[in-house]
This record gives sequence, C-alpha cells and structure tokens, in this order.
Amino acid sequence: MDYLIAHFNINPVADDARDVLAALLCDVGFETFESTERGIDAFVQKENFCKEATDDVAENFFMPGISVDYEIESADNRDWNEEWEKNSFKPIVVDDLCVIHGTAHENLPKLPYDIVINPRMAFGSGTHDTTRMLVRLLLLSDFSGQTVLDMGCGTCILGIAMSMRHADSVVAIDIDNASVENAKDNCRINGIENIHVVHGDASAIAGDMRFDTIVANIHRNILIRDLPCYAAAMNDGGTLYMSGFYTADVPDIVSAAASYGFVLSDKVTSNDWCVLKFRKEK
Repeated sequence: MDYLIAHFNINPVADDARDVLAALLCDVGFETFESTERGIDAFVQKENFCKEATDDVAENFFMPGISVDYEIESADNRDWNEEWEKNSFKPIVVDDLCVIHGTAHENLPKLPYDIVINPRMAFGSGTHDTTRMLVRLLLLSDFSGQTVLDMGCGTCILGIAMSMRHADSVVAIDIDNASVENAKDNCRINGIENIHVVHGDASAIAGDMRFDTIVANIHRNILIRDLPCYAAAMNDGGTLYMSGFYTADVPDIVSAAASYGFVLSDKVTSNDWCVLKFRKEK
C-alpha cells in the first residue's frame, strides 16, 4: 500500500497544537502521526490524499497566534519501531497514584498502579494534560460491573486504566490503524484480556452496544459531532467524560451535551485544558 508523508511545520510549535492538528488531519484522511521538532509528520494513503482539504486545514488552523504549513513526499520504508525506540518517552508519575512507562524503563517508583505503554506512533502516552487528568480521575473511580468505552483510544491507556479499576468489559475504538494495533499490543503487555479494540470512528459503535461509562479524549468539533452516538449508546444514569479542548470551549460543549440529556457534574482543568464529566439523564 503506497503512502504519502506530509511534513507539517507548526509555528510556534507546541504539544497541544500537535494534538489539535492531528485530530483535524484525521478528518481529511490521514491515518498515522509522528511528532517532530518542527511539528508533526502525517501519513496518508496516496488514493485518500486530498490536497484541497489538507490546504484548508493548514491555512485555516484556528489556534490563535499559530501558523501551519507543510510539504509532502512519498513515504519511505522506515523501521517505525526503531524510530520510536530512539525517541522513547520518559516515565510519567501521576500524583502518588500511578507510574506510566515503557518496557525498557528501570528503577521505577512503587505506586498503586503501574501502566506500561509503548506509544509507537499512537498518541496517548500520558504526557498531555488531558490524558494525565483523565488517568487520575479514572484510577480514582470504581467501574465494577460496568461496560465502558474508550473512544479515540490511541494507545488505550484510558481503557487500560478502567480495566484496572474493575470494569467488566471495555470497548476501545480508534480511527487510526496504527493506534488500533498499538492498543492491542499495550493490552497484551499489561496482561489485560477484557478489552476489545475496534477500528473506526463513532459510527463503529454497534446498535446493540450499551455503555455505563464513555470516555472521549478527542478534538472539540469531533466530540460535539459524535454526541448523538454517545447518547444512543449510553445507559440511563451513565457517565460521559469528555476532554481534548480548552476551557474557553466549555460553554459550547456543555450546551451541546445538554441537548442530548447530559448534565454536567464535574470539571477539572490544567494549563487551560479541561475534562468535563456528565451524567446521562433519563
């Protein structure tokens, strides 16, 4: 299968801009992403590349004070696992609750929860504020007896956290093929057997699926677009966690969620990023 690689330059470069840009590029056909010093490299099948849509993402990037441009070329046959090994993330400690690390890390602190994540090219190693906030919230919750959904799972770190907190079964969905394979690998590394990983977007939520908890850490526009899917699949009284947006976006998201019977019950912020917790009313 032939791929193109687009080298995106973000000025000034920042992790949150990388995440937002990757989410927007997913919507126009890109599948896999790699962080670079200047921004991100994004991969797309040649037959799925649309220059007009990609130009629109770059030229109309909405984050204030940030500009985006890109160059595109045929992708070579790099050994992506080797690339990741050379740029492995450092262990992450979430309060005194959890350590998140790769398989090669040593001399780790002894904490109640230990999550092993090899991100490869999937987002969600725990470095971003939204992921760290959600890991903490989920590990302080009890999902006993619940069927839960990790939407836009990336590495599946959030699904793994819910499994560790006694969820009966977990569905993890991601639109990126590399993330799906990476999620399966991370479940195996952590000895997790009750997570079913699915390739797709919110439309992959089957009509007979019902969840007690849904966690969606994605871009605001995608979250709002997919609210009808979440509402249709949520049991009455269930919990919806939404993140991946700024505090300035909260009023729009709360208003949109209310249209589908979701009532805000909690809000957590860090560095202007936000996690919202909703309860589904009958």
